[in-house]
Amino acid sequence: MPLKTLLPIFTYFLIGFLLRYLGIARSEQAAFLYRLVFYVTLPALVFLSIANAELSRRTILLPVAGITVNLACAFAALIYVRMTKLGNKQAGAVVLGAGITNMLFVFPFIFAVLGQAALADAILFDLGNAIFVGTLAYSISLYFGEAESTSALSYVFKTVRAPIFVAVAAALVINAQDISVPAIADDILSPLGSATIPLVLIAVGISFSTAGISGPLTLATIFLRMLLGLIAGLIIVWTFGFAGVTAAVVVVSAAAPIGFNSVPLASIGKLDTKQAAAALSVSVAIGVVTTTLLLVIAVQWLGTVV
Repeated sequence: MPLKTLLPIFTYFLIGFLLRYLGIARSEQAAFLYRLVFYVTLPALVFLSIANAELSRRTILLPVAGITVNLACAFAALIYVRMTKLGNKQAGAVVLGAGITNMLFVFPFIFAVLGQAALADAILFDLGNAIFVGTLAYSISLYFGEAESTSALSYVFKTVRAPIFVAVAAALVINAQDISVPAIADDILSPLGSATIPLVLIAVGISFSTAGISGPLTLATIFLRMLLGLIAGLIIVWTFGFAGVTAAVVVVSAAAPIGFNSVPLASIGKLDTKQAAAALSVSVAIGVVTTTLLLVIAVQWLGTVV
């Protein structure tokens, strides 16, 4: 298992936590980092991921699977928050946490256990996740953050003007037209995109609080994201007819922890960022165990199939 690949994740989080503990950084600095990620580094990452993806009639089902899993979990979360009559700030954080998949977490696991071809499938699955983050997830953050003061048309306009939405739209056009990203653009955008996860994790560490870490909302969000995601992944594998390594990738990816981007989006929408950070932290810790277990099962299953 690629435990050494997880060390940077925990190290970046610890850096942020120590900055907060030592009084060097406060919640205001975390909010700035979240905005920097949302407006600068994340659009760069999403743009390059989508623009450079190799799509065909066969592989297009993988991004569709990614979007479908996110939609299923977000819709289930929406039902949950309506039934429990949560306030908008907490409700929005739950829906975002349930709806965004942490593919960057599972990439090293999939590569180490299933190989390069499996990683390519995981990247295509993540393409659907990236499109969801750049469109619906941002709309969700605005809706719950401004539901009482903003019309539906207004936050739709805000969504289409957002840098991440523009990045998704431009990348899809470039990919569809088979246009190569200029080398100078790649040289500029690649370092920015690579900075996304370290910046998010440092910000999560700064804003992390033990308050609510074992509360019902944290556990409910993790259940909606990981367990329902697993069920959705199994249904999609059966519906789309995925088999072999591709089927294993879809199931493992669908059951991934809460996505890092849920916290920056919660911050942008002025939702309950502490709750979002707590759910993210716990889900990643649980994901170390569940992702390993699912891959062990997948290897055994693939051996039986072969």
